[in-house]
Amino acid sequence: MAVAFNNMPGDIRVPLFYAEVNAGVPPYSGLSRQILMGRALASSPLAALKPQNIGSADPNYLAGKGSMLADMIAWARAGNPTGELWVMNVGDPVGGVAATGSIAITGTATQSGTLVRYVAGERYSVPVALNDTAATVAANLAAKINAGYTRFNRRMGAPVAATVATGTVTLTGNHVGTEYNGVRIETGLDGDELEIPGLTVAITPMSGGTGEVDMAAALAAFASTQFDWIGGPYASLAQLNAARDFLSDSGSGRWAPTVGLDGHYLTALNGNLSTLTTLGAARNDRHTSILACLNYPHPLWSIVAGVGGLTAFSKNLGRALTEAVEIARPLQTIVVTGLRPPKSLSDRWALADRDSLYHNGLSALNVNADGTVAIDRILTTYQFNAYGSADITFLGVETMAIAAYVKRYLRLIVTSTYPRSVLKDINPNGTQGVVTPSQIRSTLIHAYTQLCNVACLVEKVELFAKYLIVERSSDPNRVNAYLPTDVSNQFTVFAANITIFPELTDGNAALQ
Repeated sequence: MAVAFNNMPGDIRVPLFYAEVNAGVPPYSGLSRQILMGRALASSPLAALKPQNIGSADPNYLAGKGSMLADMIAWARAGNPTGELWVMNVGDPVGGVAATGSIAITGTATQSGTLVRYVAGERYSVPVALNDTAATVAANLAAKINAGYTRFNRRMGAPVAATVATGTVTLTGNHVGTEYNGVRIETGLDGDELEIPGLTVAITPMSGGTGEVDMAAALAAFASTQFDWIGGPYASLAQLNAARDFLSDSGSGRWAPTVGLDGHYLTALNGNLSTLTTLGAARNDRHTSILACLNYPHPLWSIVAGVGGLTAFSKNLGRALTEAVEIARPLQTIVVTGLRPPKSLSDRWALADRDSLYHNGLSALNVNADGTVAIDRILTTYQFNAYGSADITFLGVETMAIAAYVKRYLRLIVTSTYPRSVLKDINPNGTQGVVTPSQIRSTLIHAYTQLCNVACLVEKVELFAKYLIVERSSDPNRVNAYLPTDVSNQFTVFAANITIFPELTDGNAALQ
């Protein structure tokens, strides 16, 4: 067997000892980045369309107190406290208009108490004294809203600015755009509120916001930086199509074999079951997940960031093999801390609703008995193959995460084991620096075995080895391989037939 060197002279005669130090095959590790796409205030140091790693930076300083991105950072960090988190200020749409709404108060208080209203899921309460006028109460409420709220042990700013005139509190979105039409102004979310006798309070929902983010331009700003989990509240048809094309498996798409940057887009839409399932039925993108929401008090960007943080934490593609099993575990039952459920019970998806959503390529949350909100299922919108036949291959987000991890792990093994090799059909003397298809085959089987037995991300090693193909191409410098990979599945349904017997015997115990 001949030894191969990288830097050792081949004909040196001067005594005595010489050594070069090279790296062997390292254990798998890597970065798994999450990026949030949203808006920063004009006073923010975040330049538009410039992705930035934020570490543990204060979201209020970074994006501006009351900005969409500050809120998204707080929600994402709650679920992904140590992961590498990036943000990108997508900027304001040119010519956009800010949404507005109002809380109109009339009358005079005939009894003291506390007036409570909710803006974007956050509670704002002001004390009311006997004989307080509408103007006084409105001014106090506006001041309370402008003072912000506390979330995740941090003082945050409301997503709207409050002004007051003659008893009416006018709320204006801190950013222009259609997203702020969804900021909800509500009553009775906690259930312990009492109205003040003598005062009448009328709510005008937020509306009038115009302008949509140019999703294609925003995604193009990622350049060659790899982001595994991309989150934003941008789910118009044009924006979904831009994400689909950006992450596609061909051409310059992030999943294309010559690009290999991967990535998955998570977004959310508000609407009733009919509207959402109609949209979902028309999508077929394995690289996008859409959360179906109906009247959640918190803005969609908060929901996307909160669920995205939990997803990025669980599906961290930089996990070592020994910790990688979490990537394959389903996200069901994980609570999105801080997220309020829809106020109306009829707005909370029932079992049949969620099943319909899942059969139309959508994802959903579920409200627990204690009012907390948990992830139910996160699915991709992939539903059909190229011929329009139903196909569940890429249904679960876990499948896409496993696919990316397997690809990266095998890339590490192949490139680290054979970084500079001569390619031959056989290597009878076992010369170092020479590789054969047979050696590559053995390497791939060993790597797949590790992915199966240690990482628990794949299964059926014996079938992989049986049907694995490793062969030289007509290009003498190229090896082609077929890797039949059986991904681990998720235990999401348990179906039991409980048959009751007055008395169980050997004779009647068999299935009826």
